[in-house]
Amino acid sequence: MFAAVGIVYYRHGAQHVLDILAKDSVLALDIAPKVLAAVLLAAWLRRLLPKEVVARHFGHKSGIRGMSLAVFAGVILPGGPMTAFPLAIAFSQGGAALSVIVAFLTSWLLLSANRTIVWEMAFIDNQIVGWRLLLCLPVPYLLGFAAQYLYRGKALISDRIT
Repeated sequence: MFAAVGIVYYRHGAQHVLDILAKDSVLALDIAPKVLAAVLLAAWLRRLLPKEVVARHFGHKSGIRGMSLAVFAGVILPGGPMTAFPLAIAFSQGGAALSVIVAFLTSWLLLSANRTIVWEMAFIDNQIVGWRLLLCLPVPYLLGFAAQYLYRGKALISDRIT
């Protein structure tokens, strides 16, 4: 960051650096409440979701059913990263399997109903949207199984923190 500031200062002068800082301050003030809300959401979800329930529905023994529930949750989850990542963290700390968390986040990224309905179907031919969804549908499962295979027996970061 300091190197970038130095380069901008050298090439464009102090006023340009101050202009960038002013614009970035506005962005930081806009994002700060969202980040705070996301952190609080993760903390509340961790307390509200009993570990037994999370482990039963999303844990290591939940299998394809747990992964399917996670994929469905990712599809219907509204909002952006400030919603999805705190929920993934809460699930992880509640005992969800890595495969389930990967499937959840992947389905949220690829299959989000909110984005599909509001943006894709409004601007893109529905046949193209349908093919995209059909081709993306197996990806959360494939990545979930890959994560399960690659990280079997290894501790997750959240396991080391809690």
